[in-house]
Amino acid sequence: MTNKILASVLCSGALSLTACGGGSSDSTNNQTKNDSKEKLDYNKSETIDIINEPVVNLSNQSENLLLNIAVLADGAYARATAIDSKLPCISGTATVNTDNSVTLNNCKLMADNTGTTISVSGNIQSNTAKSGTSTKSELTLTNMNIDTADESISVNGKLKYTYTIISDNLTQSLFESNQATYKFIDKTNNNSIYQYTLNNYALTSNFNASTGNIEDIAKGQLSGEIRGKVFSVNFNSNFKFSTESDFYALKPSAAKVEIVDLYNQQNTISITQTIGGQALVSAYANAKLVQGYPKTVDWNEL
Repeated sequence: MTNKILASVLCSGALSLTACGGGSSDSTNNQTKNDSKEKLDYNKSETIDIINEPVVNLSNQSENLLLNIAVLADGAYARATAIDSKLPCISGTATVNTDNSVTLNNCKLMADNTGTTISVSGNIQSNTAKSGTSTKSELTLTNMNIDTADESISVNGKLKYTYTIISDNLTQSLFESNQATYKFIDKTNNNSIYQYTLNNYALTSNFNASTGNIEDIAKGQLSGEIRGKVFSVNFNSNFKFSTESDFYALKPSAAKVEIVDLYNQQNTISITQTIGGQALVSAYANAKLVQGYPKTVDWNEL
């Protein structure tokens, strides 16, 4: 799976939406529903790759697909509900409902300089509150679907974003979701479908304006189904970036990702930073090192 194109389009300033930067948990029920399905085999390198990609994507803000979708949805909502607003739909509609939610129906947007168009449909409810030095936004996305020529993703769930000014030089962003489901379709690969459920997710990002340093700390539970096989993992991660350019290029100065299989805690994956700036991936199946590991890869390959 790759979401590079979709993430880049969502984060494009050309969309003129906004700058990139609840609910109860049902994780036990979701895991129970998957218990009867075939599990991914941790002895296979393909399994390690399938799990690593969405976990690494969720572990930092750089091209974080779910965060970019929240940015897009919040910006679209703000545009549609503004008094003098006109949502930049090439075609399609944006309707403000009586409950102040916004329904998009095949709203087509174009990203300048790329010629790429996206079509957005679904319902968005947004609430923003300010308290002292913090601003908190809560989004509820219902059947939100985003399409490009090559990729498609649909999302349901509540996403929370809190931005706090801690001092003159230090700010903190907190992105959370108690539960969200999303389905990714790769149209370039026989319409391959990747389905995910994310529970108890939190991504904290600290930015020091005086040094340019960024630290991203994430945790959560991710369950997925790919080609009829399932996985469910807990993950914890910490990424440090020396500069904003390194952050956007996904070149951490230090990094650690720990992944544990919820079906068998002897199945684990560890990703750390190497001296050469690449990622060192170690994988264990039933507490035994998987053949071909540890191995070194470029962070962007993950």
